[in-house]
Amino acid sequence: MGQDTLRHTPRDIDVFDTNTATQHLPRFSDILINSVESGALIGHIIPVNIAAVASYWEDVVASIGAGERVLMCATIDSEIAGTVQLYLSRETNAPHRGEVYKLIVHQQFRNRGIGEALMKAVEVEARKHARTLLLLDAVQDGEAERLSRRLGWQEIGVVPRHFVDPWGGFKSSVYMMRCLDS
Repeated sequence: MGQDTLRHTPRDIDVFDTNTATQHLPRFSDILINSVESGALIGHIIPVNIAAVASYWEDVVASIGAGERVLMCATIDSEIAGTVQLYLSRETNAPHRGEVYKLIVHQQFRNRGIGEALMKAVEVEARKHARTLLLLDAVQDGEAERLSRRLGWQEIGVVPRHFVDPWGGFKSSVYMMRCLDS
């Protein structure tokens, strides 16, 4: 698949089942570590605890197997370039809700439309699972917030000092939502 093919076509994003995800655990860890080391706020700090990252991805695979998450991956030239997760709410009073987790693109593949394609794929998968309300949080004034706004997401509110960045500095988060057409 060529680099430009991914620009705006969510159909080029693959949904990974537990077996496929398990085969790619080292690459997922590589992408997450690369993202943290380049400043992403995705639940880890520098120095990155490699065992914690591996454990995180094993938990993601278990969640896929339990039907709680959908893992979508963008591949360029047979290499996974980025991922995003859709958490499917299990609460009985929220079968219509999903949450977007960990949109991450390896630094060597950024600025090619992969993040946008992954976010559009999240919406496609959400509709397949009858989810009409999506939620996410992103670092205030960060790339994910800008991308989400460009794609029509609405701000719900800001939480000051919600995260620490990979070097320990406080960052605020923006909670956002998107209502999907039924």
